[in-house]
Amino acid sequence: MKSIEDMNGVERAAALLVAMGPSIAADILRHLDEDSIEKITVEIARIDRLSPEDREELIGEFLIDLRRAARGAQGGESKAKRILEDAFGNTKAQEILRKVKPIDVKEEFDRIREIEPDVLFSLIKDESPQTIAVTMSYLPAEKSAVILKSLSRERAKDVALSMAVKKSIPPDILARVAQTIHRRYEEFSRRQRGLSKAGGVNTLIDILGHMTGDEERKILHSLDISMPEISEQIRDAIFTFEQIVHLTNTEIRILIDELGDDMTLARALKGAGDDVRFKVLRNMSQNRATDIINDMNALGPMRLSEINENRDKIMAMARTLHENGVISFKKSGRDAMVE
Repeated sequence: MKSIEDMNGVERAAALLVAMGPSIAADILRHLDEDSIEKITVEIARIDRLSPEDREELIGEFLIDLRRAARGAQGGESKAKRILEDAFGNTKAQEILRKVKPIDVKEEFDRIREIEPDVLFSLIKDESPQTIAVTMSYLPAEKSAVILKSLSRERAKDVALSMAVKKSIPPDILARVAQTIHRRYEEFSRRQRGLSKAGGVNTLIDILGHMTGDEERKILHSLDISMPEISEQIRDAIFTFEQIVHLTNTEIRILIDELGDDMTLARALKGAGDDVRFKVLRNMSQNRATDIINDMNALGPMRLSEINENRDKIMAMARTLHENGVISFKKSGRDAMVE
């Protein structure tokens, strides 16, 4: 993903929505015009991952802008605080709020003082001699010595010269140096722990899960035009056979009636979980459910490919009904209706 400094306005808006979480993002998106929604959702789908540091920086920048706007509007800071608490919780919100205070360069560099010198060297070795010199000046002497020894003779000489003639550097630039190094360290740590990336497509799916069916369909339609592959990935993730458990009983009955093929149902339910079987069979007459169960038993062992073929047939019908607004697929159980 691009650095925050390199993002344009739309990219920052998309990243900010990701940072705020799907619920808040959905609330914001529904108040935008269609052109803005299309541009922002395209960028959300492109985001590979958003590190905790990027999240904090984006929210922090937003908070600063909101504070400035508050001079001419009521409740700017309180609104920002509420957004922060919704996105991160009270503890993290207070931590981010503190970042809006005047820059404490020493505090910024304190975050990297505990990094092992060999790791720290790998994070800054390709930086300019001036940047390496600045970093070393805020480190314990023994760690600076290790880094200096690890440099080539020519680079070590340039760094030593930079330290000797070091000029006054604005606090915001110094803080950015420390923040960049710390961000790299966090990324290094995540790779070491083998953490998986949070896909932009998955984030967009979460956001869509908090929007109405009409809002979701508009966004998917715009993605059909601008990013058809991404649109198809989202649909594949939403319209899985297991997700039919989140349909209401009425919607299941509509799907069954539209399908009108009990043998397809019997083949699709082979090997399905008890929750899926129960959801389908409870929404038909007892005699019909008994017939389908008998058909399932009579089928004997089946190839997985054949089972999936029948499930795909059902999901094609479900997808058509969803896109026509007849039924509404939910991306998680938290939105399922109780009947």
